[in-house]
Amino acid sequence: MKSEIVKLLRSCFVFVTNLFENRELKIPQVLSLGIVLGLFGYTFRYFTFPVSVLDWDEITYFIIGKGILLGKIPYLDLWDIKPIGIYLIHAVSLLVLPYDTEVLRWTSFLHLLGLAMVVSTFVKNQTWIQRLFCGILVLYFFSRLSSGLSANSEIYFLFYEWLGISLFFRKNSKASSFFFLGFAFLIKYIIFFDVVFLGMYALWKRSKSTSLFQVCLEMSTFIIPIGTSILVYYFLGHTQEFFDALLTVSSKHQPNETIGFPFGVLLRLFWPLLFLGFITLLSDRKFSSYKIALVALTLTALLGASYTGYYFQHYFLALIPPLAILATPARKVSWQLSLFALVLVLYSWNSISTRWKKDLSHIPDHSRIIADKIKSLGEGTVFVASGVHATYIFLNQLSPTEYVQPVNYIDPLFSKNFAVDISKVMFEVKDVKYIQWCNDTTLETADKDESLNQDFILPLQVFVKEKFKNKTTPLKGCDLYYK
Repeated sequence: MKSEIVKLLRSCFVFVTNLFENRELKIPQVLSLGIVLGLFGYTFRYFTFPVSVLDWDEITYFIIGKGILLGKIPYLDLWDIKPIGIYLIHAVSLLVLPYDTEVLRWTSFLHLLGLAMVVSTFVKNQTWIQRLFCGILVLYFFSRLSSGLSANSEIYFLFYEWLGISLFFRKNSKASSFFFLGFAFLIKYIIFFDVVFLGMYALWKRSKSTSLFQVCLEMSTFIIPIGTSILVYYFLGHTQEFFDALLTVSSKHQPNETIGFPFGVLLRLFWPLLFLGFITLLSDRKFSSYKIALVALTLTALLGASYTGYYFQHYFLALIPPLAILATPARKVSWQLSLFALVLVLYSWNSISTRWKKDLSHIPDHSRIIADKIKSLGEGTVFVASGVHATYIFLNQLSPTEYVQPVNYIDPLFSKNFAVDISKVMFEVKDVKYIQWCNDTTLETADKDESLNQDFILPLQVFVKEKFKNKTTPLKGCDLYYK
C-alpha cells in the first residue's frame, strides 16, 4: 500500500514539474517560485486562519463533505443546491485532516496557491520576476476582497479550470484539458460559458490534419466527471434528487426584484488590474491569439458571474486570473515596471490588511461561544435554527435536518424557491437537546418579523415553548434553548 502511495505521489510530482517546465521554467525555478508565492499568500491570509467563519457557504460545503464520509448522500440526507464537486473536495481533505474550521483555511489557501502558480506560468517568454508579479496579483486580489478571503467555491473551481485552460494551449493536451474543465464545472456551473468559448476556439484553430471528429472526441472528456456523478446517483436510485438540486440553480432560485448591474463596484474592485492590463497592451502592441483568447475569457467569466441576476461579489472573482495575465508586462518591457507595480501592491496591502484584522478582531466567534456553552451544560445534539451553523463542526456533529444551511428554512424567499418541507424539518429536529437562535429578532417576537419565514417560525415557537424549559444567552443576540 505504501509503495503504491509513493508511486502516486511521484507521478503527481513529475506531472506538476513537467507542467511548469514546459513553460520554460526549470525545477529549481518552479520550487523557488512556489515558495515565494506561498510566503506572500500566507502573509496575505494568515490572520484569517483562526477565524472559524468568514462565509456561510463554506461551512455548508464542509459539513456536507464530512457527511459523505459518514455515509450521507448529498441532495438526499444533506441538502443544498451547490454542485457536488465542492463537497467531494472537502470529503477528500477530511479523509486525512480533522473536522475543524482551520482545515477550510488551509484547503482554500493551497488551492489558491495552486491557482497562482498555474496562472503565473501561463505565458511563455516571461522572466521569473514577471511570473512572480502575475502570481502575486492573483493572491493579492483574492485577499483584497472579503469574499476572496473565505473558502468560497471560486477558489477551488478556478484552480481546476485554469489548470485545464493552461493545458488547452499546449499541443496534444486537449483531452486532459477538458477533463479538468469538466471537474471545475462539477464545482461551479458558471464556467459553462468559458467551456463553450474554448470549444469553439479549439474547432477554429484545429490543424488541417486534425479531423472534426478527433477534436470533438478530445473535448468529450469534459463529460466524464459530470457523467460519473450522474451514474453514481443512478445506481443509488436517486437520480431525481440529483437533477432536482441541479436544476434548482437555474430554474427556481431567482431574485424577487430587479437588481442593477454593479458597474461601480466592479470598477472599484478591479480598476488596478484593468489599468495595468490597458498599459501592458499598449506597451506590447502585439495582439496575439492567446491575448484575444484571454480578453474573451474575461468576458465569458463576466457573463457567467452575472447571467443569474445575483451579483454576488464572489462570482466576479473569476475575472482575476485572465486580468492578472493581461496585466503582467511583456518580457521586452523593462522588469523595473513589474517591480514598481509590485511595490505599490505591497504598499496598498498594508492598509487593507490592517482594516481586515481590525474588523475580524471585533466580530465575536458566535459558533465557538455557543459550542463551548453547550459543552459546559452537557453535550447533546444542537439544531441551528438561526445564525452561523459552524456550531455543528465545533461539536463534531452534522446538521440534524437535511437542510444544512439555516437560510434555507428561515428566509421566506429561499424556502419558497427551494420548496422546503417545513414539516419535515420539524420532524427531524424533534429529539434535539439544544436550539441555537442568533438573530436581531428574538424568537419570542419573531412572529412579528415579516422578513422571517413564518411557516417555520410559528411551529418553532410552539415547539420551543412546549419542550425547552431553559434558556441562556451566551452573547448578545444569541439565545440557546435547552431541555
